[in-house]
Amino acid sequence: MIKAIALLTPIYVSFFWCSVFIFSQKEQRHPKNYLGYLMLMALLLYISHAIFFNNLYIVYSYIESIYFFSMLSMYPLYYIYILLRSGKSISVKSQLKHFLPAIILFTLSLTSTFLISSDDRILYVKDILMDKNLKVLNMYSLTGLKGIFFFTARLILVVQVIFYASSGIKTANEFNKKVANYYSNIEGRTLQWVRDLNIAILIVAVASISFSFIGRSYFSKHEISLLIPSFIFSSVLFYIGFKGNQQTDQLEKMIEENDNQEEFAAIKSEHEEKLKSQIIKQFEMDKVHTNPDLRITTISEKLGTNRTYISRLINEEFGMNFNEFVNKYRLTEAKELLCSKNHNIYTMEHIAEMAGFGSAASFSRVFKESEGLTPGNYRNKMQNNSHNTNDEKKEISSDR
Repeated sequence: MIKAIALLTPIYVSFFWCSVFIFSQKEQRHPKNYLGYLMLMALLLYISHAIFFNNLYIVYSYIESIYFFSMLSMYPLYYIYILLRSGKSISVKSQLKHFLPAIILFTLSLTSTFLISSDDRILYVKDILMDKNLKVLNMYSLTGLKGIFFFTARLILVVQVIFYASSGIKTANEFNKKVANYYSNIEGRTLQWVRDLNIAILIVAVASISFSFIGRSYFSKHEISLLIPSFIFSSVLFYIGFKGNQQTDQLEKMIEENDNQEEFAAIKSEHEEKLKSQIIKQFEMDKVHTNPDLRITTISEKLGTNRTYISRLINEEFGMNFNEFVNKYRLTEAKELLCSKNHNIYTMEHIAEMAGFGSAASFSRVFKESEGLTPGNYRNKMQNNSHNTNDEKKEISSDR
C-alpha cells in the first residue's frame, strides 16, 4: 500500500497538470503548452520509476530509452517555456538542438536494448542499475555500453540543470529590464516568479542526484523510504504547475524598434536639452504620471519622437529606468497628498490611485523601498511633526 502511494502520487500530479496545460490551450505554441509537455515528460519518467520498483525488469529494459528521453527533455522544455514567456519567438529548428542529447541517448539505448539477450537485460537492470556492481560492467559489451549510457545521461542532467537554470534567470532579468523601461506600473508584468520556479527546479535536480547516489537498491529494500522522494517530487511538481497556471497573458508585445545610432547621436547633440525639458514638463506640468497605465509609448507619441530615444535619455541623463523615473514623480505626488489636511480622510487605496500607482500594494512597496517606512507611518510622522511645530509656536507666542 505504501509503495503504491509513493509511486502513484507523482504520476497523478504530473498527469493532472499535463491535462490542464495541454488540453486547455487552443494555441499550439502557447507557453503553457510547453509547461504541459514538461509535465508529460515527468509523467513518463515516474511511470518508468513505477515499473522499475515493481520489479518488472524486462519491461523496464525496453522503456529505459523513454526514461532517458523524458529525463533529458524536462529542462530544455522549462527553458523554452521561459523564452516564450519573455516574448521571444523560437523556431522549431532552434528548439530541436536543445533535445539532441535526449534524442541521441534515446536512440542508443533503444538500439542496444534490442541487440542484447533477455538474460543480459536482467543482468543490466539488477546488477548495474539496482546493485551498482560496476565490476560486471564490461566496457566492450553491449550491456556495458548500456551502463555507460545510463551514467552519461546522469552527467548530462547535471550539466543541463546548471546551464538551463542560469540561462532562465538571465532571460528573466533581461525581460524585466525591458518591462521597467516600457511600463510605469510593472506589477504582475515581470518574470520575478522565475526565481521561485528555478528554486523548485533545483530542488528536484538536487533530490534526484542525491537519491541516485543512495541507489535504487536501498529504496527497493526499504519501501517506506520511497515516500521521501515521492513527497518531494510531487510537492515540487504541484508547485511548478500551480505557479505556471497563475501566469496570465496580459503582456502586450513590446515592439523592438531598430536603433539608428548615428541618428540618435545627432538628436543628443542638437535636441537633447529640448527633449529633456519636454519630458520634465509632461510630468511636472501635465502630471502624466497620475495615469496608472502610463507607458513610454504614451510619452513618445505626445512628443512625436521615438520611444527608444526617450528610454535612453532617461537612462543616461537621469540614471534610472522609465519605471523608476515615473515612480519618483508618483512618490512626490503621494507625499503631498499624505501631508495635505484636505486629504487626511482618504484611504491609502485612494491616495495610491490619485498618485498613479496601479494598486495600494504596489504603492506601499515602492514607498517603503524609497522612504524606509509605510505610507501610513509616514502620514502619522508628518502629522506628529506638524503638531509639535504648532505647539512650539504657541509656547513662543505665550512667552511673548
